[in-house]
This record gives sequence, structure tokens and C-alpha cells, in this order.
Amino acid sequence: MGRHANPDIRRAFQEFTDETTPSKCAKVRCLHCGFTRAKNTTRQIEHLQSCQAYLQSPDASAHLQQTPQNVAGTVDPASMAQDATPSRGILNGTHPNPNLQVHRRGPNTNKRTRDGQLIAPHPGPPPQPHPSLAAHLLARFSSPFAQATQQPFLSHAGCGTLSASALSQWLIQDAHYARGYIRFIGNILSKIRLPVVPNSQFHQTYRIMDLLISALNNIRREMTFFEITATKFGLQMTDEPPNQITRAYLDLFVSSTSSGASLLEGMVVLWATEHCYRAAWQYAASFTPTLSTPSTDAHIVALHQQLIPNWTSPPFSKFVDACRVLVDELANTTTSPNGKEEMQRCEQLFEHVCWLEERFWPDVDGMGEEDETARLANAPGGHSMSMSAGPGGPFSTPNPSTAAHTNPQYGANGVGVPGPSQQSPNLGGLDTPTRESPAASFSVGGALNGIAEAAAANASGAGGAGS
Repeated sequence: MGRHANPDIRRAFQEFTDETTPSKCAKVRCLHCGFTRAKNTTRQIEHLQSCQAYLQSPDASAHLQQTPQNVAGTVDPASMAQDATPSRGILNGTHPNPNLQVHRRGPNTNKRTRDGQLIAPHPGPPPQPHPSLAAHLLARFSSPFAQATQQPFLSHAGCGTLSASALSQWLIQDAHYARGYIRFIGNILSKIRLPVVPNSQFHQTYRIMDLLISALNNIRREMTFFEITATKFGLQMTDEPPNQITRAYLDLFVSSTSSGASLLEGMVVLWATEHCYRAAWQYAASFTPTLSTPSTDAHIVALHQQLIPNWTSPPFSKFVDACRVLVDELANTTTSPNGKEEMQRCEQLFEHVCWLEERFWPDVDGMGEEDETARLANAPGGHSMSMSAGPGGPFSTPNPSTAAHTNPQYGANGVGVPGPSQQSPNLGGLDTPTRESPAASFSVGGALNGIAEAAAANASGAGGAGS
């Protein structure tokens, strides 16, 4: 009884060692009724609450006289004598042991120190944030991302100095992009395997499916939105075929969702394209306050009243954020035989999207007029850009002078480089020409739960696809 030093318990029970048991456990015997049990302070208090011999003894009366009146836990001896079941408040730990709570549930939130002060609960270690693949990609490729989303076409669109021909050229190519986007989303959906779960609303796979279905609905509405806007504001929409950059974008959609690509890779391309679009049009919107007087040109009115608000609206921003959340969740839960390779492929895909986005915007001169000479064109050797989703793919335009790079993951035939001074990093089979003369290189860094820690450094050599 030394632990609690309860004089009532010590006077009411006799301690002894049971020699008949192998463990020789300590037992106690009630001196009032003779009840015997294993030594346990809580159970001894409970016994005294129901022991009529003790409740009618002078010890119980003396204990009640020492306890202040009208305090929770005091019981009238007369009511105890009349009722065979006394109140639970008697000897419930308020005296002499304030830390003891009989029949309590949950943790003892009223724990006190020796001086009677409440003990603050231990806050525990702070929750560790999950690594973010999206944040890693944005940090690693911040410069290509900025170049992709801060083009002169966008600043002229925001300032109201963009020519009608440049806007029409972009609308034509974006319409080809939208049609390829539908097939792209369908290919991602084909990779999903829906498990049987009791509550599908919160399951990751079903949430990805809901997001992709929403993307299909959005792109269909966008196609109708383009048609209405072009008709309303008299914008020229011809049947011009997709240019080289648009074809490369469509090839990327096919290769990133091929049979050898993972669901994560397709989702990274989806988020990357949508995030670039949002950031680009937000950059254009940042120039609208510089307009001194509103323009009366139909295409500028269309930009400021329809197009720019469409991709800077809260609903579109919410959709892009949902894509990012699911990319991060998928990256942290995906188990891959080789996480380092999958991380590297995701980096290559994001860098490739930034490269294509930078060149997807029509080139314009200082006056906002379309500049045909600035865009990547056919080189003197007759080299044309071509990329396919595989040998004989739907977007394949073979060129004998183009270096062929076959990758089992993407199966792309490579890209011809216009001019001998431009080289491209071999992005896992997706050879991407760059505007800079030195070959690009990259290393793998960061870590993702469920994928594996990426290598500390893995520089990739550049493979020129030109002549």
C-alpha cells in the first residue's frame, strides 16, 4: 500500500502472500467481511463501496467526517444504509488520491503534478508532410516552366496589342490539341482498375476516375466554347492541319499513355499541361491593368471578355489543384519495381511538356504581329520535325535523315532537329530539340514514398537528332 498511502485501505485490508500458488502473489483480506482477492488498490476501493460491514463501521463514518460536505463523491451514511448500492462517488479518488478515477474511460485528462498543477498533455511529434512530386518538378524545372508560361504572345494578349492573325493561329492549333486531349484522357481511363470497396467516393482510384471524367466534360464544353466565341467575334478558324509542335504534343499524349507507361506518368502529363495553361493565362491577365482604354477590336474583346477569364476562373483553378493533389497521392502510394526510373520518366515528361508549351504559343514580333521566321521551320537540309507514338504510329512522318531512338517505354522515333547547331537531350526516347546550342542535362533528385528514393545524381547525356 506504499504507492498510494491510503490509510483507509490499509486499515480495512490485511496483506498476505499466497504460498499455495506458484507465483506467490500478494493478496489482501477485508477485515470487515473477510473477502479475499489479489492486491489491487482500485479493486479494493470498489469493494469498500459495496461492503456493508465497512459502510456501517466507525471507519467509514470517520472517513466521511474528514471529507468536506457537498463535494462530489460524498455519500450520506443513512442513504448508504438504506440503499444496498451506494453512490459511485464514495472513495472515487478525490480523497486521498486525486489521480485515481474509478470506472473512467479514456485517458486521464485531469492528471496533476505533486504541487496540484495540471500537467499539459504532450503534443507529440509534428506530423511529417508527405513528399510532393509536383513541388519537386516545379522546383527542378523552374526555368523551363517560366519560359513556357511567359511568352510574348501572352503579354501582348494581356496588353491588347496581339494581332488577330496570331490569335486565330493559336485557336486553330488549340482545337487540334483539344481533339487529341480527348483520346489522351481515354487512354488514361483505360489504365484504371476499379477495386471493390465499401465507400468508393473517397477511394483514390475512383477519385482519379471522377477527375478524368470531369476533364472529358470540360474539354467538350471548351470545344463548344471555342466555336461560339469564334462565331460571335468573327475569329477566323480554318482547316489548317496541326503544325510540327502540335503534332509533337499529340505524340506525347499517345506515348505517355502507351501500354508501357504507368498511370502516374499519364497523370503527370495531364497536370503539367493544365498547370502550364493556368499559369500562362494568369501571366497574360497580369497585363490587363496596363490598358489605358479598352480596345474595340473584336479579337481583343474576345480575349479579355471570354478567353482569359476562362482559364483564370476559380473553377478551372480548382480542377488544376485537384490534378496536383491526385498526382502527389498517386506518387506516394504507387509501388514500382524501379522507383528511380519512374521518377526519371516523370521528370522527363514534365520537362518535355514545358518545352512544347513554350513553342505552342505563336511567335509574335514587338508589335504583336505573327512572326513566321521565328518559329522552328524546315532547315536547309530538308529536315522536318517528326515524332510518332511508335513505329508506324498515327502521327508518324518518317524522315530518313532523322536519328531514330527507340525506347520500350515510349516507342518514339525521335525528332529531327532543324539546323546543325541545335541538339536535344534524349528524354527516354522522346528526343526534344532545344533552342540553346549546348545539350541539356538533368539529374534525378528527391524522394517519394511508394516510389523509392531517387538517385543523388544521374546525369543524362545529350543525343543529337539532327544531321
